[in-house]
Amino acid sequence: MSRPNWFVALPLPAAAGWQQAAAAAPEALRRFAAADLHCTVAFLGPCGEERALAAWQALCDQPLAALLVSAGGWRGLGPSRQPSAYGLTFAQGRQPLEQLLVQAGGRALQAAGCPPSAHAPLPHITLLRPRRREAAQWCEPMQQWMQTAPLPPEPALLQELALYTWSEDRRERLFQIVRSRPLPPPT
Repeated sequence: MSRPNWFVALPLPAAAGWQQAAAAAPEALRRFAAADLHCTVAFLGPCGEERALAAWQALCDQPLAALLVSAGGWRGLGPSRQPSAYGLTFAQGRQPLEQLLVQAGGRALQAAGCPPSAHAPLPHITLLRPRRREAAQWCEPMQQWMQTAPLPPEPALLQELALYTWSEDRRERLFQIVRSRPLPPPT
């Protein structure tokens, strides 16, 4: 097994029920467990626990607040010709999330000794993933499905910041939270 990845994220509360929006997707796609749904703030990769904890510590004194978000639409994630995942972008809360990814995400990457992100921020929640060798075959069917796919009807409050790594048993859950802190209500 390769070295586990680390990342800082805003967990989506399981009670939000956003995973239900993926219920009508083709059954062959893997669904993320409700407890694994999150909006990544900084992807640290296989940097090791010590550097991941340095990234976490760099964000502990940041004045971050909870964010109310709503789903904006479905999107393929990864390479446009062959998405490696499918998820929801945000309508409400998109701009503050973009700022958070740039500012807090940049600070976490720097503290972990990771290079800055080469991509523009794209706040999203990943809900579905095709098997690696099957990604190409799902591109067209998923483009069609996403045009009429349901969106979660209710907004969600992202009220926690967490440091994640891989779960010890990835058959049950993909990720586990190593550290977390609540975020104060939005002003």
